[in-house]
Amino acid sequence: MTEDVGRRERKKQHTRDELIAAATRLFTERGFDETTTADIAEAADVSQRTFFRHFASKEAVLYGDDDVIADAFYDAIISRPARETPIAAVAAALRTLAEQYVGAPERTFLQGQLAARYPSVSAYSRAVVQRGLERKVVEAVALRMNIDPLDDSRPEVIAGAAMSALRFALRKWVASKGKSDLLDLAANALTSLS
Repeated sequence: MTEDVGRRERKKQHTRDELIAAATRLFTERGFDETTTADIAEAADVSQRTFFRHFASKEAVLYGDDDVIADAFYDAIISRPARETPIAAVAAALRTLAEQYVGAPERTFLQGQLAARYPSVSAYSRAVVQRGLERKVVEAVALRMNIDPLDDSRPEVIAGAAMSALRFALRKWVASKGKSDLLDLAANALTSLS
């Protein structure tokens, strides 16, 4: 039984990966608005219904691993030494987050380019992806500080600063075509507050 569950999960992940790869290729070749969900499904050799089982929209497939990245960011904040200030812990964890983006530079550039060109991608990036990251920062900082984020504003303020630092760093990195150091840009932007 466990083997069947493992096989199903691997197959599900394989399908997601194929959809992400197909979407990335098509968005690069054709553009975002010019690519349909049917085009993506066909390129991945699945039905459009299967596409929608995995992703709610074209924007969602463009940022298909955002939940994995958000979880890694949370884990990186939590695992920082307890003696670090919350801002220092988040700044250090930003390096882990930046490594995720640097590890897939073509996709990161594509996301930045499409967000700059298409309002729906920009809106999704801010409302879903960045908001998801921000929630993880709030949770992690509140846990580190042993406080309730509904009673104490510091986790939310730190999370907002972290997202601003990340946006700034990603813009600079994309503008430099990846020549600047995203890891340093992100960490330095946040630590400039302290």
